Amino acid sequence: MDITLTGDGSNGDGRVGSARDNSTGGGTISKLSSGSDSSSLMSLVSTFIPVLIYSVVCLLIFWTLRRRSLRVYSPRTILRDFFSHEQSAPLPKGWLNWVKPFWTVPDTDILNRSSLDAFLFLRYLRILTMICFVGICITWPTLMTIHATGTGGLSQLDRITIGNVRDSQMLFAHAVIAWIYFGFILFTIYRECIYYINLRHAYLLSPYYSKRLSSRTVMFGCVPPKYQDAARMRKLFGDTVKNVWIPRDTSDLERLVRERDETAMRLEKAEIRLIKMANKRRNKQLKAVAAALPALPETVSSPPSSGSSERSDDPEKGYPHQENTALPDVNGSVAAQWIGAAERPYHRPLANFFRRVDTIKWTRLRIKALTHQINKLRRGFLKGEGRRLPTAFVEFSSQADAERAFQTLAHNRPLHMSPRYIGIRPDEVVWGSLRMRWFERIARDFLMRAFITAAIVFWSIPSAIVGTISNIKFLSETFPFLAWITKLPDPVTGIISGLLPALALSFLMAIVPWMLRGCARLAGVPSLSLIELFVQHAYFAFQVVQVFLITTLTSAASAALTQVLKDPLSAKDLLADNLPKSSNFYISYILIQCLAVGAASLLRAFDIFRHHIMAKGFDNPRGLFRIWHRERPVHWGAVFPVFTNMGVIAISYSCIAPVVLGFATAGLYCIYLVYKYNLLYVSDASIDTRGLVYPRALMHLLVGLYLATICLVGLFALRAAYIPMVLMIGFLIFTALVHISLREAIFPLLYNIPRALALEMEELDGGFVAPDYPQDDFLTDADITAAYPDFFDPGEENEGPTHEVNGTRGVEGASGLMASVQDWSAGAIAKKMQATAEQYGLAGPIGFIMHWIDPDPDPNPNFVLRWLHPGVFDDFSTLRRTIPVDLPDPTETYPADYARRAYWPPEMASPTPVIWIPRDAAGVSKQEVEHCRKVVGCSDEGAELNGKNRIEVELEKAPFWVPRVLY
Repeated sequence: MDITLTGDGSNGDGRVGSARDNSTGGGTISKLSSGSDSSSLMSLVSTFIPVLIYSVVCLLIFWTLRRRSLRVYSPRTILRDFFSHEQSAPLPKGWLNWVKPFWTVPDTDILNRSSLDAFLFLRYLRILTMICFVGICITWPTLMTIHATGTGGLSQLDRITIGNVRDSQMLFAHAVIAWIYFGFILFTIYRECIYYINLRHAYLLSPYYSKRLSSRTVMFGCVPPKYQDAARMRKLFGDTVKNVWIPRDTSDLERLVRERDETAMRLEKAEIRLIKMANKRRNKQLKAVAAALPALPETVSSPPSSGSSERSDDPEKGYPHQENTALPDVNGSVAAQWIGAAERPYHRPLANFFRRVDTIKWTRLRIKALTHQINKLRRGFLKGEGRRLPTAFVEFSSQADAERAFQTLAHNRPLHMSPRYIGIRPDEVVWGSLRMRWFERIARDFLMRAFITAAIVFWSIPSAIVGTISNIKFLSETFPFLAWITKLPDPVTGIISGLLPALALSFLMAIVPWMLRGCARLAGVPSLSLIELFVQHAYFAFQVVQVFLITTLTSAASAALTQVLKDPLSAKDLLADNLPKSSNFYISYILIQCLAVGAASLLRAFDIFRHHIMAKGFDNPRGLFRIWHRERPVHWGAVFPVFTNMGVIAISYSCIAPVVLGFATAGLYCIYLVYKYNLLYVSDASIDTRGLVYPRALMHLLVGLYLATICLVGLFALRAAYIPMVLMIGFLIFTALVHISLREAIFPLLYNIPRALALEMEELDGGFVAPDYPQDDFLTDADITAAYPDFFDPGEENEGPTHEVNGTRGVEGASGLMASVQDWSAGAIAKKMQATAEQYGLAGPIGFIMHWIDPDPDPNPNFVLRWLHPGVFDDFSTLRRTIPVDLPDPTETYPADYARRAYWPPEMASPTPVIWIPRDAAGVSKQEVEHCRKVVGCSDEGAELNGKNRIEVELEKAPFWVPRVLY
């Protein structure tokens, strides 16, 4: 391959340095420096117009179908899978009259109807929007003006970046603004951590949550064999222990249960196929008879042996329902009247050497045999047989007792009875992870971390390719076989350099969360919520490295390659010129992520296809039930990092290219509205991390501060602005100190509920001790005094003073004198300062300032005062009032035998699936139901074949629907 290195390269950068420089479509570095051929605006317009058109189309479809398809756009208002207090009030069905009610719904409605994670995610989007908006207010009046009036000679969007500033003295403003804006972000992160801690404690201590089984159960991992005994665990933790579950290795049982379920599904499909075949033949025969005897007044019915039944059209049932449930009066199979034995459903089992067997008969016999084996294994496990897993679930009488055990060091050996978790529901346990021993868990954890690190490194290759595509004009001039690209119209090249790389990057990153979830399971993460926390941390690393660092550097490097090869000493100036221009790509990226992806999330095209197209092709009542009732849960580990990285990008470019803040503010607010609608009316937030994703996302935002500060230090060094550089190095150290202090302060409060809240709850409840935190016996001061003898006994003989001879008698009493002098001096100085302040009229201003620094609790503070002091105005007692007290008792949903099965593997209690087949007029289904019920539950209620031999289903009569349990 011949590579031609053009010396001028004025058309080299498709984004023009848009590190992923979506922006500059114009020249190589030499020309970029002069700003004579920047195509950043064309690249932005070429990205914005298609995204805007796509978003408008999605919104129009949503606006039209929202009123008609409640299952797609308002499932939380109609599905019975949600409890009544979880269902949202339906919006009006007009074209516009629903906007105001939706707009006025407070976010706290999501806290009460969905989950703490959902509420905090919406708050996180609002915080990001506020940070970007405040950045606009701070940077645009100052830095944007300095950039626009710079002497760099750049044009279009590149003109309002720091690259257009040549005078190093002007960079003092950037350092000052950075200190102000970044300091504001630091304080925002601090106050949100305080708010989160208070809200989490109020939420977890509410009766609706504290009474749940998961809130009263502690999971201990790596339990040594000596403590894998329920009696010993009760002795270890005392009388507050209510139940102990020590699961056993049920791998063989799990295999049998899985085979049984698969066999039951095969039986169901075969039964449905048999019934439909028989009904089709019968209908065809009836039509033939009706055509042969047209003079008969009534349609000839099926043969008398098939039985008769009365049918009534009940509008409440939604379809003609068969009233008579008597079996057809025939000898042998009813279906055999229309279907021969050779036409019955069959298959060729591998264990039968691929010989043909009747599917229905074979599956019935197989289910019977498997049920016997399953019951035998279960009885053995209940008797204590089988290998115990190194895990124990201990239920306590109250949440307070569980917290006390959770916060107690349970074992004297390292890594024994650890890690321990509280709040894990039975339905989210990853049972395969519990079979690992402590050394296996450590080895797997390190291997998975190494694999993820390697994946981040090798993922840089496709990300780098995407970054170079954004400089398409440079590539077309460097590589002759791409020369045809230069002949394309400017809008087309703008789309190639702006829209396509951002789309490719979005799709490239979309597959990462699925890989990370698999890594989490292999690493031994024991629950679905903890898997999401694992994914959040790793996926954020992917996002920062691939979306931000790699794409920025590869785009800038591809733009500067030819010039650096000619003059290596110019690399410093080239980086200073081109790194700021990389912001143009991220404008396109933000547009796609916020507008296009947001509009697609609102449209829900896949759900439209699933409920209105795919559902019509189903010939299985169970499949229709699953489609109707199953709502995909929100995976917080994949959602938070995307927008956290967007916040990192906005913060990093806030002083380099402030225009990014404008697009980020608008885009994040649009995403906020989209997710507010989805979380209120659509999404299932059943994966519950108890809000732990929020503080982790806040800590991730600090990466944006580090990167922004480092970028400014580098740019100031390249511009020889050493004093601003020193200022930013100082802020970098300050950020690190705040980060360390913040982690040390809030980390213990993230996972533990302080005991002090018991007293506060007692005071808030009017002096009554909170029922979940019983008042301990304690000694009063009088008791303590009476328990000890007097230190001075009057009867003791007073031997008089004793003076020891030493060399310090001359200074006896000096320490007390100095303390008195210090107290008197401090009081005198305070009085003097107060008198001086009153003399010069400063008492009022000083009091005003002190009111803002140390305010008194006020029931109605203003917004600024409330924002500055979350510990005063958003404390535990205040946020506790946002949690409703009329929520139902979750223990009322528990089955009677929950103590036996709650924290056992699901295969220990899962019943054989109930077969659901459609009812037919000939009575085939009735006979099949009776035959199947000898080995498996079976029903034809709620499903029926219509005149076109299609299945009509009444979903509310599904025989296998199980109400949710609030574990």
